[in-house]
Amino acid sequence: MKIVKVLIAAAALPLLASAAFADSSKDCILEGTVHKNSDAAQQGVNVKFHSVSKYDEDANCRVRRGEKMEFKLPPDPRVQDAEDGSPVKYRYRKESDGSSSTELISVGA
Repeated sequence: MKIVKVLIAAAALPLLASAAFADSSKDCILEGTVHKNSDAAQQGVNVKFHSVSKYDEDANCRVRRGEKMEFKLPPDPRVQDAEDGSPVKYRYRKESDGSSSTELISVGA
C-alpha cells in the first residue's frame, strides 16, 4: 500500500509543476518594423511584425503560421518619433485568463 501512495505522489508531481507555470499561456518577443503613412490626412504610425520568438528559454510561445494575434500597442513617443523602417521589439504576454499585455523593449537597434 505504501508503494502505491509513492507512485501516485510521483505521478502527480509533474501535474502540479505544470499548473504552477500555467499562469502565462504565451510570453513572446515580437520583432517588427515601423511604417509611417506618407498621406498628410492619415498621420498614423503602424508596426508590421515579421518574427515571433520565445521571451526566454523557459517561455511558452507557440504561434501557428497564419494564426491571428490581435492586440493594441500602447502609445509610446519612441515609436512615434522613430524613422520609417526602424526595427522595434515588443514583449507580448497572454495570460491563461485571456488578458494580454504588450511592452515596448527597443526601438532602432
